[in-house]
Order: sequence, then structure tokens, then C-alpha cells
Amino acid sequence: MQTHFDIFGQPVELLVLSEQTGGMFSVGRQTCDPDTGTPPHTHRHEDEIFSVVSGRFELFNGEAWTEIPPGAMVLAPRGGVHCFRNSGDTPGTIQFICGGDRFDHFLEGLSRYILPHDLQSMIDYSATFGIFYPTLPAPTLQPVSEVVTLIP
Repeated sequence: MQTHFDIFGQPVELLVLSEQTGGMFSVGRQTCDPDTGTPPHTHRHEDEIFSVVSGRFELFNGEAWTEIPPGAMVLAPRGGVHCFRNSGDTPGTIQFICGGDRFDHFLEGLSRYILPHDLQSMIDYSATFGIFYPTLPAPTLQPVSEVVTLIP
């Protein structure tokens, strides 16, 4: 698995892979230019914890933006709309801890999409991991929620 890649032109580094934690969590960092970050989204399967490594960041909780204080760790629970953005004047780095064994794999795959050209493909890919973007178009593919075995 790659540990360094770009997502939407911003560098991401995976520090701890889910394989190293027995599938419990992964840890990564994303460096963002001013006024960049992630689009509002929800996770069906993961909780995320954010902390600021350098610069200034804000977290959106679905209703309001709040600055992440230096040294603080902020929880974005699964099911809730959230996103972050660099609210400073210089590039900054945010660290994330994400529960489960799939988020680091999701990020590595997400790195192949270039926006805006691949927007719908990115939305469909994300849906297969239970990640949805309420401010973007809906997925065109229905994610498989359960594996069904047909017995003849």
C-alpha cells in the first residue's frame, strides 16, 4: 500500500496503516493550502478524530464552522456531516485518526480521481466505502450493503 499520495492536489501521508493496528484504526496527515480542505461528507462506518499539526483549521459539524484549537483533538462521529478547511494564510497540516480497517485503503484509491473531471466517478467510488457527500450529486451506483448468496 502506498503511504504518500495526493488527494485533489493536496499531499496526504499515511503514518499508521490499519494493517499495523489489527484493523482498529489508521492515522494520516493532510497538508492543505489556504481555503482548501474536504467537501462536506458522512461516513457510514468510521469515526474520525482531527488535530492540527501546523497552521489553522476549522471543522464543519453540519451546522457551523469551529476553529480547532491548538493541541485539541476533535471528534467527527460516524453518520454526521463534517469537513475541514485550512482557515489560515499559509499551508497547514491536519492529522486524522480514523477507526476501522478500510479508510486508509479508501484514501489510496481516492487519490486516482482528478476534480472536476472525475467528480461522478469519485462520488460513486466513495459510496462503495459508505462515504457520501450531501452537497454533491448523488451516487449513480447503489452501494452493496449486504452480500447475498444465492443457493440453487
